[in-house]
Amino acid sequence: MTVDGQGSIEFISAVLLASEQPERLSAFYRDVLGVPLAEERHGDAPPHWACELGDVHFAIHLRHGHSVPGPLRIAFWVFDLPAFATRLEAAGVALLYPVRNLGPTSLVTAIRDPDGNEVELTQMGDDWIAHLSDRRRSGSDIVSRATSTSH
Repeated sequence: MTVDGQGSIEFISAVLLASEQPERLSAFYRDVLGVPLAEERHGDAPPHWACELGDVHFAIHLRHGHSVPGPLRIAFWVFDLPAFATRLEAAGVALLYPVRNLGPTSLVTAIRDPDGNEVELTQMGDDWIAHLSDRRRSGSDIVSRATSTSH
């Protein structure tokens, strides 16, 4: 089974870790490895710790009592998620939940790969594009950083 090349996946949008002790795990990544994690809260959802590493969102969520099924989840950026989801379903791939809003302008759904891993599919909206553009203008992208340091 193959989904046609139109709308193929070319970018990772997020890497998400789940932990029974997310504060402890976040402290390790932040304080030992230097990952710039900060606590985030969205509505009444439990807090999580997140940052952008280049254009990729990296976050640590509570595993127990939360919808995160495993310790690691990857999210791929899709530019037309409704059309991509329709093609997946036509190819026999079940969505774990219908395409739904993710924040004010983004969309999300998920599938399981053949090994049972949850794979998130995201269509990031204008607010996220603006956020990444602001980071890039400030030199927070790999090309700017790599070319500005002397070797």
